[in-house]
Amino acid sequence: MNFSQSETDFIKDAEAYVPIDESLKPVIESEDELMKLLEERRAAAAVSGGMPDFMHTKFIGLDLAGWDMTDLNLRRTTFDGCNLNGTDFSGSDMDHVAFYNNDLRNMKLCGCKARGCSFRFQDMTGIDLSGANIYASVLEDAINQDKVIIDDDTQWYRMRCPEYGKPFIAWKCCTDLRVVMMLVPADAKRCMATMETGRVSKVKVLKITSIDESENYTWAQSTVDADFYYEVGKWLEPANGFQEDRWKDSSPGIHFFLDREQCVAYQSK
Repeated sequence: MNFSQSETDFIKDAEAYVPIDESLKPVIESEDELMKLLEERRAAAAVSGGMPDFMHTKFIGLDLAGWDMTDLNLRRTTFDGCNLNGTDFSGSDMDHVAFYNNDLRNMKLCGCKARGCSFRFQDMTGIDLSGANIYASVLEDAINQDKVIIDDDTQWYRMRCPEYGKPFIAWKCCTDLRVVMMLVPADAKRCMATMETGRVSKVKVLKITSIDESENYTWAQSTVDADFYYEVGKWLEPANGFQEDRWKDSSPGIHFFLDREQCVAYQSK
């Protein structure tokens, strides 16, 4: 699997980020105040050529239903207790936005960078993700994740592996950095959330090698369950069952990568 530069940059940015103190984050609790700031910052951005900047801002208890919030820098902002029904954020930078206790129905994120967002416990009915990139966003415990609007340009909402009925090759790293090549059969249950990893209900171990592929092994030990072993030629099912909710990323199943290099990079970093 090839990653775009934006996804690579996003990962590096997340690793390098140092959280700022909550007391230092601007707080907006008035629609009138926000309207004034929008006018001022849009005017300034028209001169500078940048995006109106609201990075790290906390929006609390605002009624922004139907508002035009397009083309803003909203990275690492928080919306808490807001009415965002039909609010248009199209074209905005929404990376790492946290949504708490809001009405997000029919919200528009068209063309947004919305990577690493938290939609946990939010109702996602009618959210328009056309052209949006939601890499690494959390949809676990959200409501109606299947009622969003997507198109051919929506990134990371659809599963990257075949959804059903088709076998494919998957990879994982075990203890001592042994790399396991696995066949996922057509009848195996499989799911992926919004990242490059997934889970399946059954695999056949095809090959086990060292990272540089200079050595071959007949077995490898799981890094999570010390009693679970991968053996060449064996069919395996997860010892603790399989969680069918695709959005519950860290849950029971045999976890995998679709790309060997990504698998090795994750385990050896």
